[in-house]
Amino acid sequence: MPSSAETNGATCQQGDISHGAQYTREELGFKKLPEDIVHYIHSHLHVQDAARAACVSRVFLCSWRCYSDLMLSVRALGLAEKKYEEKETSLIDKVDKILKNHYSNGVKVKTLSLDLSDCKNINASYLDMWLEISVKSGTTELDLILHPIMDENYYSFPCSVLSDKAAASSIQTLFLASCVFQSTSTLGCLKRLKSLNLSMVHITEEGLGHFLSKCSALERLVVYGCSGIICLRIPWTLQQLKILHITTCKVIQMIVIDAPNLCTLYFDGGPLVEISVRNSSQLKDVSMWSDYLSAPGMLAYARARLPSITPNVESLTLRSYKENVDTPMLSSKLIHLKNLEIGVLGSSVEAFSPSYDVFSLVSFLDACPVLESFILWVEQDALRYNPAVVGNDEKYTSRKPECRHNSLRQVTIKGFCLAKSLVELTIHILESAPCLERLMLDTTRGCHRSSRFRALRGSGQCLPMTMTALAEAHKAVEFAGRYIAGRVPKGVEFQVIEPCSGCHTGDP
Repeated sequence: MPSSAETNGATCQQGDISHGAQYTREELGFKKLPEDIVHYIHSHLHVQDAARAACVSRVFLCSWRCYSDLMLSVRALGLAEKKYEEKETSLIDKVDKILKNHYSNGVKVKTLSLDLSDCKNINASYLDMWLEISVKSGTTELDLILHPIMDENYYSFPCSVLSDKAAASSIQTLFLASCVFQSTSTLGCLKRLKSLNLSMVHITEEGLGHFLSKCSALERLVVYGCSGIICLRIPWTLQQLKILHITTCKVIQMIVIDAPNLCTLYFDGGPLVEISVRNSSQLKDVSMWSDYLSAPGMLAYARARLPSITPNVESLTLRSYKENVDTPMLSSKLIHLKNLEIGVLGSSVEAFSPSYDVFSLVSFLDACPVLESFILWVEQDALRYNPAVVGNDEKYTSRKPECRHNSLRQVTIKGFCLAKSLVELTIHILESAPCLERLMLDTTRGCHRSSRFRALRGSGQCLPMTMTALAEAHKAVEFAGRYIAGRVPKGVEFQVIEPCSGCHTGDP
C-alpha cells in the first residue's frame, strides 16, 4: 500500500487501508471499471483527495502512480489551518515528496501548478530541482506562483527548463508570478505555447521581445505589474494572438501592437500611454481602466484617441476614477461600436471634479451611430450634487439633442442619483432614442440581488449598503418617479431598482 511519502503525506492506518480497499472493491466495484474510467474519475479529484483515495484503494493506488495533473498549494494539500512556520515547512516537504516520487516512478507530469505564495523562505535549489525533474516532454501546463516579497533575492526562473526541445515544444500554458525571467539564447522554441501570463515578473523589454519571438502560436498574453518595461512591443510574428491584457504596469509609456489578428485589448491601472495599433481590423473588444492616482482624464483621452486607434471596435468598456475636464464634443466617430459601458468611479482619495458634467458623455453617444446598448456605472461619491438644486423642478430640464440615437435599445444606469447632469443625461436619452426598448435605473449601485452585476456573481443575496447610501438611494427613487417616469415613451420598459430589506448594514 502507498506510503505517506507516496501519497503526499495523507494519514492512514494499515487496518483502515485494508478495510477501505475491501469496501471500495466490494461495495463500489471500482475494480470492475475500465482503467481509463478510473483514471478519469481520479484526475478530477483535488490532489489531497486523490492521495487519500490511493490510501484506501489498490485501484486508485495504481491510478495515483500515473496521476499527471499536479496542482500543489497550501489549500490543495490541506495545510490552510496550520501556523505560518509549520505551514511553510509542511508545504515544502509535501511538494518535495510528491514530485520526487512521481519522478522515481517515471510518471510524466502533464500539469504542474506550484502555488508557493505562502512561502517566503523557500530555497532556490528546491525550485530548480522540482522544475528540472517535472517539466519534461508531455508537460502542457506550468504555473509557478511565488511569494511577492521573498526574504532573499527574487527567484530567477531557469530558462534551461524550457531549453529542452521536447519539453519546450509541449508547453501550451505558462504562468509565472513574482520571479525574474532572463530570456537567453538557450530558450527553446515554444511552438505550442498558446497562453502566457507574466505577473509581477522582473523582465526587460529586450528579454520579453526575445521571449515572444519564440512563441509564434501564442493566442493570449497577460502582462501584470511587470517592472522594466517602458515600451511594450507586440510583434507581427504573433499571428495567432487574439487577447492582450496589460495591467498595473506603472512605468510603461508606450504600447506598439503589430499583431494583425488581435481581437481583445484590456488595459488597466497604469498611466495613460501612447498606443499604436498598426493593423486594427480585427480589434473589436477594448477595455480601459484608469488608476485614480496616475491616470486622470481617461474618458477624455478615450474619446479623443480611440476613433483613430481602434476604429473597428464593437464593444468598449471604460472606467475612470478622476476626470479634470468634461468629455470633449468631437466630430470623430466610432462607426462600428454597438456596446458601450462607462464607469464613473469614486474613492475616498479622489472624486470627480465638482464641475465635471456627466452630461458630456453624450459625446460618446453622438459618436456611435449604431450603438445598441449603453451601461453607465456611477459609484457613490464619484459625482457631487448641489443640495440647493434638489426639489427645484426648473433645474431639471432637457437639453436640445444634437443627434438622434436611432439604434439605441438598452440603457442601464447603475448608481442613479440626484446629480443634476445625470438626470439631464437620462432625459436626453429618452428624448433622442426613438427605438429605445428598455431603461433601467439602479439606485443601489448594483447591490440589489436583481442587479445584472450581482446575477453574474451567481449570488441570490443583496450586498450590504451603508445608511448614507440607503438614504441617497431612497431619494433617487423619488426623483426617478418625479422627473423620469413621466417622460418614458409608451412601449419602453422602465424599471427602477430600489433598496429592499436585505440592503441594510446599520453602518454610517
